[in-house]
Amino acid sequence: MTSVLNARDIGERRMDIDILCKVVDNYGDIGFAYRLARSLSELPAPPRLRLVVDDLAAFALLDPAIDSGAAVQLHRGWEVYRWQGDGSGEAAAAFRARRPRIVLECFACGRPDWLEDIIFDPCPKEERLLVDLEHLTAEKYAEELHRMPSLTRSASVKKAMFLPGFGPGTGGLVMDGSFSRSRRRASSEPGRSELRLELLADLGSPAAGAEDRFWICSFSYERDYSRIVADLAAFDALAARGQGRHILVFAAAGKGGDRLAAAWAGAGKPFPLVALPFLPQERWDELLLACDFSIIRGEDSWARAALSGRPFLWQAYPQEGRHQMVKVAAFLERLRPHFAAAAFSALEELYLSFNDRDADGPTVSGRESLPSVLSLHPELLPGFKAFSESLLRNRDLASSLLTFLREIV
Repeated sequence: MTSVLNARDIGERRMDIDILCKVVDNYGDIGFAYRLARSLSELPAPPRLRLVVDDLAAFALLDPAIDSGAAVQLHRGWEVYRWQGDGSGEAAAAFRARRPRIVLECFACGRPDWLEDIIFDPCPKEERLLVDLEHLTAEKYAEELHRMPSLTRSASVKKAMFLPGFGPGTGGLVMDGSFSRSRRRASSEPGRSELRLELLADLGSPAAGAEDRFWICSFSYERDYSRIVADLAAFDALAARGQGRHILVFAAAGKGGDRLAAAWAGAGKPFPLVALPFLPQERWDELLLACDFSIIRGEDSWARAALSGRPFLWQAYPQEGRHQMVKVAAFLERLRPHFAAAAFSALEELYLSFNDRDADGPTVSGRESLPSVLSLHPELLPGFKAFSESLLRNRDLASSLLTFLREIV
């Protein structure tokens, strides 16, 4: 691709980047965009960022300093614009005054009409670059399509794909400074104990000695949780016989958490459970790092769990024809080299049985068995730590993205 930045931009190693985000599914989209913006801003000679978001209320839940009612605002040094509008609005005026040169489309979100007109305006002579930042996957195509160029309807507007992933042939995962600091803190037992005490002070807990319990966080799609509650109760009962620690369960905010809490109450509240409020992104990261085991869904939380070094179960979004099983199998192959055969066999069975369904909903139950994996926690922990370390050896996504842009512009 030919240059889309002038010599002054390149010499200063400074560029303008616009990040586009549409909130489609439970904040994972805006969670990724927000984390990427923070990570880019933390790099040496960071780019100047503008964010265009279609759901500022969702953004404000992750970062309470965002004004969900503002069409235009300055936040963390970024310009933040509301997606909705037309060619006569404030956002369109700002983008005409400083025309976009590099545009990141998170998860093929497209572009608002007013911005489409500006990007494909035939008058400006400078070339523009669109980067399709795709969904996270463990499948092989991530390495095949990563950094692949493509054409648009205009010779002045180039396009390329950029894929996050779990291997060195991809863009890697976003590793923002806040998460990295919390991860280092949670890697030592004293630091993890302090973190747990802080979380309990903020979130509250009905359990005595809660900081020493076996912490489990559940953030999954809506389903019938009666079997999971029974499994957790059985695992907790082992502690009464001196075969482990009592559990403390955190139910993430949302329909899945509501269903879990309802099943727990219907079973007679057999173990302590904390129904979480919606947590800002940095606090959510801390909770995942403080937990012994997590059930995770989505994009951003999946990446955080993978980087945490703690055992977890990933729930893929159900797709037509159960195509999610292809994605689960691909991720399992990424995990496999880091585990002993016996421990991995139990983990693999849990992943496959938990995800093998056509859809999720209040009446959907599965054949998974949690105790078989939870009881193997000591054997699984080294494998998840090794997997996490392998991801940390990859370049983080923000750095690799900026390097990519400097190579092609």
